[in-house]
Amino acid sequence: MQNESCVPMEFVDVKPVKVKKITDEQRALLCLKSSMDPRQYVQTITAIRQNPEQQCFDQDPFIRAWNLNVDVKMLEIKAHILPAPEIVYNPNFRVRGGQQRSPGVWTNTNTEFFRPTKFPTVWALINLSSSMSEDSCKIFFKELYEVASDRGIDCPPPVIYQEFRYQSNSDSATQIIAELKDMMEQNDDCKFFIVILPENKNIGDRMYGDLKKL
Repeated sequence: MQNESCVPMEFVDVKPVKVKKITDEQRALLCLKSSMDPRQYVQTITAIRQNPEQQCFDQDPFIRAWNLNVDVKMLEIKAHILPAPEIVYNPNFRVRGGQQRSPGVWTNTNTEFFRPTKFPTVWALINLSSSMSEDSCKIFFKELYEVASDRGIDCPPPVIYQEFRYQSNSDSATQIIAELKDMMEQNDDCKFFIVILPENKNIGDRMYGDLKKL
């Protein structure tokens, strides 16, 4: 301690380390980097166990004190491998064992859903982006229509299209949310909205939270 005073350990509380919450992208990257093929796991553990410079359990005083022994070879247990199930995606698309390009992976591009849902006949496309014009939004809808058609969904064009441009002043976001709320109240039959958020992440996150409350 700084003042060179000592206290019994029983009176000491260790504060937990504050860890900042990671983002979804960081979590996905962590899972990707930490994932390892089982065969690679075995090779890594075996290499460490057989290299005395990396890990020598026989010389560990704790293991020796408890009269423990760590075998060089890993324990092998026989197991039954169940056959892969047949996955019925729709009447025209089935995945059977052995058809996957890699274990647990298959492709369903240009395949209709088993029971395609109905796209709302009345829906709105709200553009809050400063870089996307109305023509860009039309191209976006065209691509959305093509993807929906591949899945067996009939996607009609939006009945409502609105553009709002965010200004640098602090009242701009509040004003946009208020105008969106009025628009929703005037079009009570519209229950489905696709909103293109602003490019600025801080502004987009704020407006996303406010939109979810409407």
